[in-house]
Amino acid sequence: TTFFRQFEFTPPWPCNCASLQSFPPSLSITATNMGADDLLHDIKAQFTFTPEKLNTVINGFNNELEIGLRTASEGLATMIPSFVTSLPTGNEKGTYISLDLGGTNLRAAAVQLLGGGKVEVLEVKSTVTDELRRGSGEALFDWMAVNVRELIEVKAKHLFTAEEIRGDKTLSIGVTWSFPIAQTDINRGNVLRMGKGFILTGIDGRDLVELFHEAFSRKKLNVQVTAIVNDTVGTLVAHAYENPSARIGFIYATGVNAAYPERIALIPKLPASIRNAAGPDDFMLINTEIDIFGDGSYLPLTEYDISLDTQSVQAGFQPYEKMMSGMYLGELFRLIASEFIKRGHLFGGQVPKGWDVAYSFETASMGNLERSILRRPEIYSFIPSSDTTKDRADSIELLTNKYTFPHPPTAEDVRTLQQIAAIIATRAAALCAAALASMIKKQNLDDSSLTSPIVIGMNGSTFQFYPRTEERIHAALRQIFGTSVSERIRLEVANDGGTIGAALAAMLSLKH
Repeated sequence: TTFFRQFEFTPPWPCNCASLQSFPPSLSITATNMGADDLLHDIKAQFTFTPEKLNTVINGFNNELEIGLRTASEGLATMIPSFVTSLPTGNEKGTYISLDLGGTNLRAAAVQLLGGGKVEVLEVKSTVTDELRRGSGEALFDWMAVNVRELIEVKAKHLFTAEEIRGDKTLSIGVTWSFPIAQTDINRGNVLRMGKGFILTGIDGRDLVELFHEAFSRKKLNVQVTAIVNDTVGTLVAHAYENPSARIGFIYATGVNAAYPERIALIPKLPASIRNAAGPDDFMLINTEIDIFGDGSYLPLTEYDISLDTQSVQAGFQPYEKMMSGMYLGELFRLIASEFIKRGHLFGGQVPKGWDVAYSFETASMGNLERSILRRPEIYSFIPSSDTTKDRADSIELLTNKYTFPHPPTAEDVRTLQQIAAIIATRAAALCAAALASMIKKQNLDDSSLTSPIVIGMNGSTFQFYPRTEERIHAALRQIFGTSVSERIRLEVANDGGTIGAALAAMLSLKH
Protein backbone atom coordinates (compact mmCIF):
# COMPACT_ATOMS: atom_id res chain seq x y z
CA THR A 1 0.00 0.00 0.00
CA THR A 2 2.97 2.32 0.38
CA PHE A 3 4.35 1.44 -3.07
CA PHE A 4 3.49 4.75 -4.75
CA ARG A 5 2.70 6.90 -1.71
CA GLN A 6 5.87 8.94 -2.07
CA PHE A 7 4.92 10.02 -5.58
CA GLU A 8 1.95 12.12 -6.62
CA PHE A 9 0.11 11.76 -9.91
CA THR A 10 -0.69 14.99 -11.72
CA PRO A 11 -4.02 14.88 -13.54
CA PRO A 12 -3.21 15.51 -17.24
CA TRP A 13 -4.20 18.60 -19.17
CA PRO A 14 -6.76 18.38 -21.98
CA CYS A 15 -5.37 17.28 -25.30
CA ASN A 16 -6.99 16.36 -28.59
CA CYS A 17 -4.75 13.76 -30.22
CA ALA A 18 -6.71 12.53 -33.20
CA SER A 19 -3.92 10.21 -34.26
CA LEU A 20 -4.19 8.29 -31.01
CA GLN A 21 -7.98 8.08 -31.17
CA SER A 22 -8.03 6.75 -34.70
CA PHE A 23 -4.98 4.51 -34.67
CA PRO A 24 -5.95 0.85 -35.11
CA PRO A 25 -4.71 -1.75 -32.61
CA SER A 26 -1.43 -3.36 -33.59
CA LEU A 27 -3.07 -6.77 -33.25
CA SER A 28 -6.62 -7.75 -32.46
CA ILE A 29 -7.79 -10.70 -30.48
CA THR A 30 -9.04 -13.37 -32.81
CA ALA A 31 -11.47 -16.22 -32.35
CA THR A 32 -13.46 -16.29 -29.15
CA ASN A 33 -12.76 -20.02 -28.75
CA MET A 34 -9.01 -19.38 -28.38
CA GLY A 35 -7.44 -21.53 -25.64
CA ALA A 36 -5.62 -20.09 -22.65
CA ASP A 37 -2.14 -20.81 -24.04
CA ASP A 38 -3.09 -19.40 -27.44
CA LEU A 39 -4.48 -16.28 -25.82
CA LEU A 40 -1.29 -15.83 -23.80
CA HIS A 41 0.80 -16.15 -26.95
CA ASP A 42 -1.45 -13.62 -28.69
CA ILE A 43 -1.04 -11.13 -25.83
CA LYS A 44 2.70 -11.71 -25.82
CA ALA A 45 2.87 -11.07 -29.57
CA GLN A 46 1.06 -7.77 -29.14
CA PHE A 47 3.24 -6.62 -26.23
CA THR A 48 6.68 -7.91 -27.22
CA PHE A 49 9.09 -5.35 -28.66
CA THR A 50 11.09 -6.56 -31.62
CA PRO A 51 14.21 -4.58 -32.61
CA GLU A 52 12.15 -3.07 -35.43
CA LYS A 53 9.44 -1.87 -33.05
CA LEU A 54 12.05 -0.43 -30.71
CA ASN A 55 13.75 1.49 -33.50
CA THR A 56 10.41 2.87 -34.70
CA VAL A 57 9.66 4.21 -31.22
CA ILE A 58 13.18 5.64 -30.82
CA ASN A 59 12.93 7.43 -34.17
CA GLY A 60 9.55 8.82 -33.13
CA PHE A 61 11.01 10.11 -29.87
CA ASN A 62 13.98 11.64 -31.68
CA ASN A 63 11.61 13.52 -33.96
CA GLU A 64 9.63 14.81 -30.99
CA LEU A 65 12.82 15.94 -29.27
CA GLU A 66 13.69 18.07 -32.29
CA ILE A 67 10.17 19.48 -32.68
CA GLY A 68 10.03 20.37 -28.98
CA LEU A 69 13.37 22.18 -29.08
CA ARG A 70 12.08 24.61 -31.69
CA THR A 71 8.49 25.00 -30.41
CA ALA A 72 7.78 27.77 -27.92
CA SER A 73 7.29 26.55 -24.34
CA GLU A 74 3.79 27.88 -23.91
CA GLY A 75 0.79 26.04 -22.50
CA LEU A 76 1.19 22.30 -22.99
CA ALA A 77 4.88 22.15 -23.91
CA THR A 78 7.75 19.72 -24.18
CA MET A 79 11.54 20.24 -24.17
CA ILE A 80 11.36 23.08 -21.66
CA PRO A 81 14.66 24.95 -21.05
CA SER A 82 15.62 24.94 -17.36
CA PHE A 83 18.26 27.70 -17.60
CA VAL A 84 20.56 25.44 -15.57
CA THR A 85 23.76 25.62 -17.59
CA SER A 86 26.21 23.53 -15.58
CA LEU A 87 26.40 20.36 -13.54
CA PRO A 88 28.21 19.89 -10.22
CA THR A 89 31.60 18.22 -10.01
CA GLY A 90 30.94 16.47 -6.72
CA ASN A 91 33.67 18.47 -4.99
CA GLU A 92 31.62 21.51 -4.02
CA LYS A 93 31.16 22.22 -0.31
CA GLY A 94 28.83 24.40 1.73
CA THR A 95 25.30 24.53 3.08
CA TYR A 96 22.41 25.54 0.84
CA ILE A 97 18.67 25.68 1.42
CA SER A 98 15.98 24.12 -0.73
CA LEU A 99 12.21 24.13 -0.76
CA ASP A 100 10.25 21.32 -2.48
CA LEU A 101 6.48 21.73 -2.84
CA GLY A 102 4.48 18.76 -4.06
CA GLY A 103 0.80 17.96 -4.16
CA THR A 104 0.84 16.49 -0.66
CA ASN A 105 3.93 17.64 1.21
CA LEU A 106 6.31 20.55 1.58
CA ARG A 107 9.95 19.92 2.43
CA ALA A 108 12.27 22.71 3.53
CA ALA A 109 15.82 21.37 3.70
CA ALA A 110 19.33 22.39 4.63
CA VAL A 111 21.66 20.46 2.32
CA GLN A 112 25.28 20.11 3.41
CA LEU A 113 27.59 19.49 0.48
CA LEU A 114 30.53 17.61 1.97
CA GLY A 115 32.58 17.02 -1.18
CA GLY A 116 33.40 13.68 -2.70
CA GLY A 117 29.78 13.38 -3.84
CA LYS A 118 28.54 13.15 -0.24
CA VAL A 119 25.66 15.13 1.25
CA GLU A 120 23.76 15.37 4.51
CA VAL A 121 20.21 16.66 4.65
CA LEU A 122 18.17 18.12 7.50
CA GLU A 123 14.58 18.91 6.65
CA VAL A 124 11.31 20.25 7.97
CA LYS A 125 8.46 18.31 6.38
CA SER A 126 4.85 19.51 6.52
CA THR A 127 1.57 18.36 5.00
CA VAL A 128 -0.33 20.69 2.69
CA THR A 129 -3.85 21.07 4.08
CA ASP A 130 -7.00 21.47 2.01
CA GLU A 131 -7.35 24.99 3.41
CA LEU A 132 -3.94 25.91 2.02
CA ARG A 133 -4.74 24.35 -1.35
CA ARG A 134 -7.94 26.32 -1.74
CA GLY A 135 -7.12 29.60 -0.03
CA SER A 136 -5.22 32.72 -0.97
CA GLY A 137 -1.83 32.53 -2.58
CA GLU A 138 -0.50 34.82 0.15
CA ALA A 139 -1.50 32.31 2.85
CA LEU A 140 0.27 29.44 1.07
CA PHE A 141 3.49 31.39 0.51
CA ASP A 142 3.48 32.71 4.08
CA TRP A 143 3.12 29.14 5.34
CA MET A 144 6.09 28.06 3.21
CA ALA A 145 8.12 30.96 4.57
CA VAL A 146 7.31 29.91 8.15
CA ASN A 147 8.65 26.42 7.34
CA VAL A 148 11.87 27.97 6.03
CA ARG A 149 12.17 30.02 9.22
CA GLU A 150 11.74 26.89 11.35
CA LEU A 151 14.52 25.24 9.36
CA ILE A 152 16.93 28.15 9.82
CA GLU A 153 16.12 29.06 13.42
CA VAL A 154 15.39 25.63 14.90
CA LYS A 155 15.96 22.44 12.93
CA ALA A 156 19.28 23.31 11.28
CA LYS A 157 20.30 26.31 13.40
CA HIS A 158 23.78 24.88 14.01
CA LEU A 159 24.53 25.02 10.28
CA PHE A 160 24.10 28.78 9.97
CA THR A 161 26.06 31.74 11.30
CA ALA A 162 24.58 34.18 13.77
CA GLU A 163 24.48 36.77 10.96
CA GLU A 164 22.43 34.44 8.74
CA ILE A 165 20.03 33.55 11.55
CA ARG A 166 19.48 37.23 12.43
CA GLY A 167 18.97 38.08 8.78
CA ASP A 168 22.01 40.33 8.51
CA LYS A 169 23.40 38.11 5.75
CA THR A 170 21.40 36.82 2.78
CA LEU A 171 20.82 33.10 2.41
CA SER A 172 20.23 31.50 -1.01
CA ILE A 173 17.46 29.01 -1.63
CA GLY A 174 16.62 26.73 -4.56
CA VAL A 175 12.98 25.88 -5.19
CA THR A 176 11.63 22.71 -6.74
CA TRP A 177 8.35 23.79 -8.32
CA SER A 178 6.61 20.73 -9.76
CA PHE A 179 3.78 22.76 -11.26
CA PRO A 180 3.33 24.58 -14.58
CA ILE A 181 5.44 27.71 -14.88
CA ALA A 182 6.46 29.97 -17.76
CA GLN A 183 10.15 30.11 -16.87
CA THR A 184 12.31 32.77 -18.46
CA ASP A 185 15.51 32.44 -16.42
CA ILE A 186 17.02 30.32 -13.68
CA ASN A 187 15.31 32.54 -11.10
CA ARG A 188 12.38 33.96 -13.06
CA GLY A 189 9.08 32.47 -14.11
CA ASN A 190 5.39 33.26 -14.07
CA VAL A 191 3.03 30.95 -12.22
CA LEU A 192 0.48 29.13 -14.36
CA ARG A 193 -2.58 27.20 -13.18
CA MET A 194 -1.13 24.80 -10.65
CA GLY A 195 -3.31 21.69 -10.71
CA LYS A 196 -2.88 18.87 -8.11
CA GLY A 197 -5.89 20.23 -6.27
CA PHE A 198 -4.49 23.75 -5.78
CA ILE A 199 -7.06 26.50 -6.44
CA LEU A 200 -5.42 29.71 -5.21
CA THR A 201 -6.27 33.37 -5.56
CA GLY A 202 -3.87 36.14 -6.46
CA ILE A 203 -0.96 34.20 -7.96
CA ASP A 204 -1.76 33.30 -11.59
CA GLY A 205 0.59 35.16 -13.90
CA ARG A 206 2.70 36.45 -11.01
CA ASP A 207 6.46 35.95 -10.91
CA LEU A 208 7.14 33.00 -8.62
CA VAL A 209 10.30 34.49 -7.16
CA GLU A 210 8.54 37.75 -6.29
CA LEU A 211 5.82 35.79 -4.50
CA PHE A 212 8.45 34.05 -2.39
CA HIS A 213 10.40 37.22 -1.70
CA GLU A 214 7.26 39.05 -0.58
CA ALA A 215 6.44 36.20 1.82
CA PHE A 216 10.03 36.08 3.13
CA SER A 217 9.85 39.83 3.73
CA ARG A 218 6.55 39.52 5.61
CA LYS A 219 8.15 36.85 7.83
CA LYS A 220 11.34 38.91 8.35
CA LEU A 221 13.60 36.46 6.49
CA ASN A 222 16.62 37.53 4.46
CA VAL A 223 16.38 34.72 1.93
CA GLN A 224 16.78 35.00 -1.83
CA VAL A 225 15.55 32.51 -4.43
CA THR A 226 18.44 31.93 -6.82
CA ALA A 227 17.11 28.89 -8.72
CA ILE A 228 13.80 27.34 -9.77
CA VAL A 229 13.86 23.75 -11.05
CA ASN A 230 11.38 20.97 -11.61
CA ASP A 231 11.89 17.59 -9.97
CA THR A 232 13.30 15.88 -13.07
CA VAL A 233 16.01 18.47 -13.62
CA GLY A 234 16.68 18.27 -9.89
CA THR A 235 17.14 14.50 -10.18
CA LEU A 236 19.84 14.89 -12.83
CA VAL A 237 21.63 17.68 -10.94
CA ALA A 238 21.52 15.74 -7.66
CA HIS A 239 22.88 12.57 -9.20
CA ALA A 240 25.61 14.47 -11.02
CA TYR A 241 26.94 15.55 -7.63
CA GLU A 242 27.18 11.89 -6.62
CA ASN A 243 28.46 10.80 -10.04
CA PRO A 244 29.68 13.64 -12.29
CA SER A 245 29.36 11.38 -15.33
CA ALA A 246 25.54 11.47 -15.11
CA ARG A 247 23.98 12.70 -18.35
CA ILE A 248 20.31 11.71 -18.03
CA GLY A 249 17.85 12.02 -15.17
CA PHE A 250 14.79 9.78 -15.46
CA ILE A 251 11.81 9.61 -13.12
CA TYR A 252 9.94 6.30 -13.42
CA ALA A 253 7.19 6.25 -10.84
CA THR A 254 3.44 6.84 -10.92
CA GLY A 255 4.30 9.13 -13.82
CA VAL A 256 7.41 9.49 -15.98
CA ASN A 257 9.69 12.31 -17.11
CA ALA A 258 13.29 12.85 -18.15
CA ALA A 259 15.96 15.55 -18.35
CA TYR A 260 19.27 15.77 -20.21
CA PRO A 261 21.83 18.44 -21.20
CA GLU A 262 21.39 19.91 -24.69
CA ARG A 263 23.84 22.17 -26.47
CA ILE A 264 22.47 25.73 -26.33
CA ALA A 265 23.20 26.25 -30.03
CA LEU A 266 20.73 23.43 -30.78
CA ILE A 267 17.81 24.97 -28.85
CA PRO A 268 16.11 27.25 -31.40
CA LYS A 269 13.33 28.22 -29.00
CA LEU A 270 15.82 30.12 -26.82
CA PRO A 271 16.25 33.84 -27.52
CA ALA A 272 18.93 34.55 -30.11
CA SER A 273 20.86 36.59 -27.55
CA ILE A 274 21.35 33.50 -25.39
CA ARG A 275 22.26 31.24 -28.31
CA ASN A 276 24.69 33.74 -29.81
CA ALA A 277 26.48 34.26 -26.50
CA ALA A 278 26.97 30.53 -25.94
CA GLY A 279 30.10 28.62 -26.87
CA PRO A 280 29.91 25.51 -29.08
CA ASP A 281 29.98 23.16 -26.08
CA ASP A 282 27.82 25.20 -23.69
CA PHE A 283 24.70 23.35 -22.64
CA MET A 284 21.42 23.79 -20.81
CA LEU A 285 19.45 21.12 -19.01
CA ILE A 286 16.16 20.33 -20.73
CA ASN A 287 13.00 19.15 -19.00
CA THR A 288 11.63 16.92 -21.76
CA GLU A 289 8.10 16.35 -20.39
CA ILE A 290 8.45 13.01 -22.16
CA ASP A 291 5.27 11.77 -20.50
CA ILE A 292 3.21 13.54 -23.19
CA PHE A 293 5.28 12.18 -26.08
CA GLY A 294 3.85 9.71 -28.55
CA ASP A 295 0.98 9.03 -30.89
CA GLY A 296 -0.31 6.17 -32.98
CA SER A 297 2.10 6.90 -35.83
CA TYR A 298 4.95 5.20 -33.95
CA LEU A 299 3.72 3.79 -30.63
CA PRO A 300 2.57 0.15 -31.11
CA LEU A 301 -0.75 0.56 -29.33
CA THR A 302 -2.72 -2.59 -28.59
CA GLU A 303 -6.47 -2.77 -28.25
CA TYR A 304 -5.96 -2.81 -24.48
CA ASP A 305 -4.02 0.47 -24.62
CA ILE A 306 -6.78 2.00 -26.70
CA SER A 307 -9.45 0.69 -24.33
CA LEU A 308 -7.60 2.12 -21.31
CA ASP A 309 -7.15 5.45 -23.06
CA THR A 310 -10.78 5.65 -24.20
CA GLN A 311 -12.02 5.08 -20.66
CA SER A 312 -9.55 7.53 -19.08
CA VAL A 313 -10.45 11.01 -17.86
CA GLN A 314 -8.55 12.64 -20.72
CA ALA A 315 -8.55 10.38 -23.73
CA GLY A 316 -5.74 10.97 -26.19
CA PHE A 317 -3.41 12.52 -23.63
CA GLN A 318 -0.10 11.02 -22.41
CA PRO A 319 -0.17 7.92 -24.64
CA TYR A 320 3.41 6.96 -23.80
CA GLU A 321 2.87 7.29 -20.06
CA LYS A 322 -0.33 5.25 -20.25
CA MET A 323 1.61 2.35 -21.77
CA MET A 324 4.32 2.12 -19.14
CA SER A 325 3.95 4.17 -15.96
CA GLY A 326 3.03 2.96 -12.50
CA MET A 327 -0.28 4.79 -12.67
CA TYR A 328 -1.55 2.58 -15.49
CA LEU A 329 0.19 -0.82 -15.48
CA GLY A 330 -2.21 -2.31 -12.95
CA GLU A 331 -5.20 -1.20 -15.02
CA LEU A 332 -3.74 -2.74 -18.18
CA PHE A 333 -3.32 -5.94 -16.17
CA ARG A 334 -6.98 -5.82 -15.07
CA LEU A 335 -8.21 -5.27 -18.63
CA ILE A 336 -6.21 -8.19 -20.03
CA ALA A 337 -7.12 -10.51 -17.16
CA SER A 338 -10.77 -9.59 -17.75
CA GLU A 339 -10.45 -11.00 -21.27
CA PHE A 340 -9.19 -14.27 -19.82
CA ILE A 341 -12.12 -14.37 -17.39
CA LYS A 342 -14.53 -13.68 -20.25
CA ARG A 343 -13.08 -16.63 -22.20
CA GLY A 344 -13.33 -18.90 -19.17
CA HIS A 345 -9.52 -19.12 -18.71
CA LEU A 346 -9.40 -17.49 -15.25
CA PHE A 347 -11.40 -18.01 -12.06
CA GLY A 348 -13.64 -20.53 -13.79
CA GLY A 349 -15.03 -17.78 -15.98
CA GLN A 350 -16.63 -16.04 -12.98
CA VAL A 351 -15.92 -12.34 -12.41
CA PRO A 352 -14.93 -11.69 -8.76
CA LYS A 353 -16.93 -9.05 -6.94
CA GLY A 354 -15.11 -5.72 -7.29
CA TRP A 355 -13.02 -6.81 -10.28
CA ASP A 356 -14.99 -4.64 -12.69
CA VAL A 357 -14.01 -1.45 -10.82
CA ALA A 358 -11.49 0.49 -12.93
CA TYR A 359 -8.02 0.88 -11.36
CA SER A 360 -8.95 -1.49 -8.53
CA PHE A 361 -5.85 -3.59 -9.25
CA GLU A 362 -2.81 -1.46 -8.43
CA THR A 363 0.58 -1.80 -10.06
CA ALA A 364 2.00 -2.63 -6.63
CA SER A 365 -0.21 -5.74 -6.50
CA MET A 366 0.89 -6.71 -9.99
CA GLY A 367 4.49 -6.45 -8.82
CA ASN A 368 3.76 -8.58 -5.80
CA LEU A 369 2.41 -11.32 -8.06
CA GLU A 370 5.67 -11.32 -10.00
CA ARG A 371 7.72 -11.14 -6.83
CA SER A 372 6.22 -14.40 -5.61
CA ILE A 373 7.86 -16.37 -8.43
CA LEU A 374 10.70 -18.35 -6.89
CA ARG A 375 12.76 -19.03 -10.01
CA ARG A 376 13.39 -15.98 -12.17
CA PRO A 377 12.10 -16.44 -15.72
CA GLU A 378 14.25 -15.40 -18.65
CA ILE A 379 13.72 -11.75 -19.52
CA TYR A 380 11.75 -12.46 -22.70
CA SER A 381 10.39 -15.91 -21.88
CA PHE A 382 7.07 -16.41 -20.18
CA ILE A 383 7.09 -20.15 -19.58
CA PRO A 384 5.44 -20.73 -16.18
CA SER A 385 8.00 -20.79 -13.40
CA SER A 386 8.02 -23.15 -10.48
CA ASP A 387 6.91 -21.63 -7.21
CA THR A 388 6.41 -22.87 -3.71
CA THR A 389 3.17 -23.64 -1.95
CA LYS A 390 3.76 -20.57 0.22
CA ASP A 391 4.29 -18.39 -2.87
CA ARG A 392 1.00 -19.58 -4.32
CA ALA A 393 -0.76 -19.07 -1.01
CA ASP A 394 0.59 -15.53 -0.75
CA SER A 395 -0.61 -14.71 -4.26
CA ILE A 396 -4.04 -16.20 -3.63
CA GLU A 397 -4.28 -14.23 -0.38
CA LEU A 398 -3.37 -11.05 -2.26
CA LEU A 399 -6.28 -11.65 -4.64
CA THR A 400 -8.83 -12.70 -2.03
CA ASN A 401 -8.01 -9.70 0.15
CA LYS A 402 -8.96 -7.40 -2.74
CA TYR A 403 -11.89 -9.22 -4.34
CA THR A 404 -14.68 -11.61 -3.39
CA PHE A 405 -14.47 -14.96 -5.24
CA PRO A 406 -17.21 -17.60 -5.52
CA HIS A 407 -14.36 -20.12 -5.42
CA PRO A 408 -10.74 -19.47 -4.37
CA PRO A 409 -8.27 -18.82 -7.24
CA THR A 410 -6.27 -21.88 -8.25
CA ALA A 411 -2.52 -22.31 -8.67
CA GLU A 412 -3.09 -22.27 -12.43
CA ASP A 413 -4.92 -18.94 -12.11
CA VAL A 414 -1.92 -17.54 -10.26
CA ARG A 415 0.52 -18.77 -12.90
CA THR A 416 -1.57 -17.21 -15.67
CA LEU A 417 -1.72 -13.89 -13.85
CA GLN A 418 2.04 -13.93 -13.24
CA GLN A 419 2.65 -14.41 -16.95
CA ILE A 420 0.30 -11.55 -17.83
CA ALA A 421 2.12 -9.33 -15.33
CA ALA A 422 5.52 -10.27 -16.77
CA ILE A 423 4.39 -9.52 -20.33
CA ILE A 424 3.06 -6.07 -19.39
CA ALA A 425 6.06 -5.14 -17.21
CA THR A 426 8.58 -6.27 -19.82
CA ARG A 427 6.98 -4.03 -22.44
CA ALA A 428 6.97 -1.14 -19.96
CA ALA A 429 10.70 -1.60 -19.39
CA ALA A 430 11.31 -1.67 -23.15
CA LEU A 431 9.43 1.61 -23.55
CA CYS A 432 11.56 3.12 -20.78
CA ALA A 433 14.68 1.87 -22.60
CA ALA A 434 13.49 3.42 -25.86
CA ALA A 435 13.20 6.84 -24.21
CA LEU A 436 16.65 6.47 -22.65
CA ALA A 437 18.08 5.38 -26.01
CA SER A 438 16.69 8.47 -27.75
CA MET A 439 18.46 10.76 -25.27
CA ILE A 440 21.66 8.70 -25.46
CA LYS A 441 21.62 9.06 -29.25
CA LYS A 442 20.74 12.77 -29.04
CA GLN A 443 23.95 13.34 -27.08
CA ASN A 444 25.99 10.99 -29.29
CA LEU A 445 26.93 8.99 -26.21
CA ASP A 446 26.68 5.79 -28.25
CA ASP A 447 29.63 6.81 -30.42
CA SER A 448 31.75 3.69 -30.93
CA SER A 449 34.94 5.65 -30.21
CA LEU A 450 33.79 6.37 -26.64
CA THR A 451 34.58 4.05 -23.76
CA SER A 452 33.40 6.03 -20.71
CA PRO A 453 30.30 4.93 -18.77
CA ILE A 454 26.91 6.30 -19.78
CA VAL A 455 25.44 7.18 -16.40
CA ILE A 456 21.69 7.59 -15.93
CA GLY A 457 20.19 8.72 -12.63
CA MET A 458 16.93 6.79 -12.12
CA ASN A 459 14.38 7.83 -9.54
CA GLY A 460 10.92 6.53 -8.74
CA SER A 461 8.94 3.73 -7.21
CA THR A 462 8.32 1.76 -10.41
CA PHE A 463 12.03 1.58 -11.18
CA GLN A 464 13.13 0.97 -7.62
CA PHE A 465 10.47 -1.41 -6.36
CA TYR A 466 8.81 -3.22 -9.26
CA PRO A 467 10.65 -6.57 -9.56
CA ARG A 468 13.16 -7.05 -12.40
CA THR A 469 12.60 -3.60 -13.90
CA GLU A 470 16.31 -2.78 -14.12
CA GLU A 471 17.13 -6.17 -15.68
CA ARG A 472 14.42 -5.74 -18.28
CA ILE A 473 15.52 -2.22 -19.18
CA HIS A 474 19.08 -3.47 -19.66
CA ALA A 475 17.81 -6.34 -21.83
CA ALA A 476 16.02 -3.88 -24.12
CA LEU A 477 19.08 -1.61 -24.24
CA ARG A 478 21.14 -4.61 -25.41
CA GLN A 479 18.62 -5.14 -28.19
CA ILE A 480 18.96 -1.51 -29.21
CA PHE A 481 22.70 -0.92 -28.96
CA GLY A 482 24.36 -4.31 -28.80
CA THR A 483 26.70 -5.32 -26.01
CA SER A 484 29.57 -2.90 -26.67
CA VAL A 485 27.45 0.18 -25.91
CA SER A 486 24.89 -1.36 -23.54
CA GLU A 487 27.64 -2.61 -21.22
CA ARG A 488 28.69 1.03 -20.73
CA ILE A 489 25.21 2.07 -19.56
CA ARG A 490 24.80 2.41 -15.81
CA LEU A 491 21.33 2.76 -14.31
CA GLU A 492 21.91 4.24 -10.87
CA VAL A 493 19.34 5.13 -8.23
CA ALA A 494 19.13 8.90 -7.81
CA ASN A 495 17.69 10.09 -4.52
CA ASP A 496 16.17 13.35 -3.30
CA GLY A 497 16.18 15.26 -6.56
CA GLY A 498 13.59 17.66 -5.16
CA THR A 499 15.68 18.68 -2.14
CA ILE A 500 19.31 18.04 -3.05
CA GLY A 501 18.82 19.01 -6.70
CA ALA A 502 17.25 22.38 -5.86
CA ALA A 503 19.98 23.18 -3.33
CA LEU A 504 22.64 22.33 -5.89
CA ALA A 505 20.90 24.45 -8.52
CA ALA A 506 21.00 27.38 -6.09
CA MET A 507 24.71 26.78 -5.58
CA LEU A 508 25.38 26.53 -9.32
CA SER A 509 23.44 29.74 -9.98
CA LEU A 510 25.58 31.65 -7.48
CA LYS A 511 28.77 30.09 -8.85
CA HIS A 512 28.03 31.17 -12.41
